[in-house]
Amino acid sequence: MPILKNFILREWFKSFFGAVIILLMLVSVANLISGLLRENVTAREVFLNYLIDLPTLLMQICPVSSLIASLFSVNKLKNRNELTAIFASGFSRRRYLVTICEGAIIVALFQFSLGAFIQPAFRQWRTKIMAESVKKFGNLKSQGLKASTIGSGHIWFKTDKYFFSFSAYDKESKILSEVSIYHYNDNYKLTKKIEAHHVQHLQNSEWKFYKGKEYTHLADERFPSATSFVEKIDLINESPNDFKQIESDITILDIRALYSYIEKLSQAGINTNSYQVMFFERISSPFVCIIFSLLAATLIFNPNRRNSSFGKNLIFVFVFVLFYWLVNAYAHALGQSSRIHPIVACFSVPLMFTIYLAVIFYKNRRLH
Repeated sequence: MPILKNFILREWFKSFFGAVIILLMLVSVANLISGLLRENVTAREVFLNYLIDLPTLLMQICPVSSLIASLFSVNKLKNRNELTAIFASGFSRRRYLVTICEGAIIVALFQFSLGAFIQPAFRQWRTKIMAESVKKFGNLKSQGLKASTIGSGHIWFKTDKYFFSFSAYDKESKILSEVSIYHYNDNYKLTKKIEAHHVQHLQNSEWKFYKGKEYTHLADERFPSATSFVEKIDLINESPNDFKQIESDITILDIRALYSYIEKLSQAGINTNSYQVMFFERISSPFVCIIFSLLAATLIFNPNRRNSSFGKNLIFVFVFVLFYWLVNAYAHALGQSSRIHPIVACFSVPLMFTIYLAVIFYKNRRLH
């Protein structure tokens, strides 16, 4: 039986890697063409950006490739009458599904490593290997150094007038927490420092600072002065949309650092639903590979090629998958907007389709 198991896995992985290569070529062409159409980037930067986005592309491709692998491998065995021979030799349908599941688990582990560690690492390298990458491949107006340091729990960026540090940004109330601003002059000497417990946007460039301290005359020969305040209004060049873009840099955090960041935001009383959806999505997406693999593998319950139309099966499965992605995306949107719990948003749809598969397996339980 190990020979049959290895044979099934070999056919499955042949179809899987073939699907990955074809789909990757298609999305790569689209990605490179859209990049080359930009006027402010070079061909080298477009190619580097493509390499950085490669883990993201693979994350989108792996679930569909798992589906295609099961669909094409089963159909191939059907057309050569090998599927009937496998079952006639005593290899049960249950063992066949377990074998497919084992192959899908390997893909799921790869999918998890992509989302949890590889994708964040590649995105972190973007600013290191490409100058002004955010300006060329993003929408942030205020350019400069950006980094998220979990050790201090703060996000930093630099403009032409100051260094800016904050621990979190609440999109709903437009409040920055634990703010520090370091002003410097043309000679890059520190002139003023402002600390505040939190800062809230008022209008245009006006922000209200709460419970803080201002240090002035730092670049003068005289001794610096420190002034405490309960509330004060000051100007910040960045808008709320800029801080949304700045904080989007948390996509460079791996799954452990993202969990720590979410915990820190929760302790500060900030709504973290959108980040929790990002966190749980990295956990739930690998299960999609397994679900898709088993979904297409249900064709084994009808091994006679004369009673099964490959074209109809192909259309049905892909419509099924399209429906899945639409419902799943809608659930994620509900989770990000706090209409449903993030765990429900990320796991309810995969659970629904798992139940559907369980019903199919139960109905065919007599086919051993």
